[in-house]
Amino acid sequence: MSKKPTAVLDFGTSKVLVLLAEEAVSRTVSITSAGMAEYDGFMNGQWNDPESVTDAIASAIEAAEKKNNTHIREIYVGVPGEFVRIYVVEAGLALQGADPKVTADDVERLQRQATEMLQRPSGVIIHRSPAWFKVDGGQKTLEPVDQKGSMLDGMIGFVIADQFFVNDVSARLKQLGIGVEGFYSSSVGEAMQIVPYEERDHTAVLIDVGYLSTEIMAIEGDSIVWQNIVPCGGAHITLDLARGLEKDYELCERIKRAYSFGGPKNAKIEVQGDDGHMETVDGEMVSMIIEARVDEILELCQDAIEKSGIRLGNWSNIYITGGGLMLMKGARVYAASKMKYNVREGTAKMLKMKQPQIYASGSGLVELVFNTLEQQEQDAGFLDKLRRLFRK
Repeated sequence: MSKKPTAVLDFGTSKVLVLLAEEAVSRTVSITSAGMAEYDGFMNGQWNDPESVTDAIASAIEAAEKKNNTHIREIYVGVPGEFVRIYVVEAGLALQGADPKVTADDVERLQRQATEMLQRPSGVIIHRSPAWFKVDGGQKTLEPVDQKGSMLDGMIGFVIADQFFVNDVSARLKQLGIGVEGFYSSSVGEAMQIVPYEERDHTAVLIDVGYLSTEIMAIEGDSIVWQNIVPCGGAHITLDLARGLEKDYELCERIKRAYSFGGPKNAKIEVQGDDGHMETVDGEMVSMIIEARVDEILELCQDAIEKSGIRLGNWSNIYITGGGLMLMKGARVYAASKMKYNVREGTAKMLKMKQPQIYASGSGLVELVFNTLEQQEQDAGFLDKLRRLFRK
């Protein structure tokens, strides 16, 4: 793989993030630069302030370029959960031969069959991956090759990006003189990085509490099998504080960051105001306001999971990430006390940066892009070997 830095663009609900990454020793991926710009985000599949999006992209790209002393000409774009739809298709095919067993070609044929069966509205397939395979109705597996049997079944998950997003972002980047190398699912990248492989043998849930909304997804195998967007996030906590305390929004954002779920509720909270002076607020009032809104977010997530039809067992874990909640002290423990399942904190594994929760989506996107490029290289190398073989 080329040593030239690979650029990825990730859209959050309050920030645009550009990451530059390179393949380091032992085929590990290293983040060499990060650029971030605030903007008004998106809701209900639309930009909240379309006029500001291009400027935010340009600012994030420029910041990443300066830190790495490079110039970005091509970029991989992450499509956020707000702009995708998740579909799952179950397909099956009969295995051929006198003593049939599953081949890699059978696996590919089944996935192509699932793609042909997919009934979808307009949009672009940006990801396809298996949730599971079964041979002759046996145990679920992601590695059915070489298993003997007469029938291969599988569940294949698809991520379909809205055509609006693909066209809009492509046009904005073209305006900046930057080409799009491909569109990838930010949700898939985040889920595959945060949820351990062994836990995906069953079904796990990932909740990303963002600034304006919260994304909930169920993961099985290498696939997202269900997704929901709750229109509530960290900004709503801050807005509640601003209304309840009758304080400035930015000051209330600092109050929220200073709050600890495990601390004494009657303690005073001190934060620095815009004028540099310390301001003191009533801890009991802050606790009441914050916990009421967080309880609502968690209840909305719990309700969505229960209505999804996704079956979770005692072994299932819920991972929570995102800067809307997990930057607050004691958030994981508090969430665990309110939800029915085991709750763990999900953090970015590739970035040694402060506040890794806000980089979870971007970090996962980088890993997904590099894994895909590596697989494409391996496939291309195999085809080259075949061509050379048949030329002899």
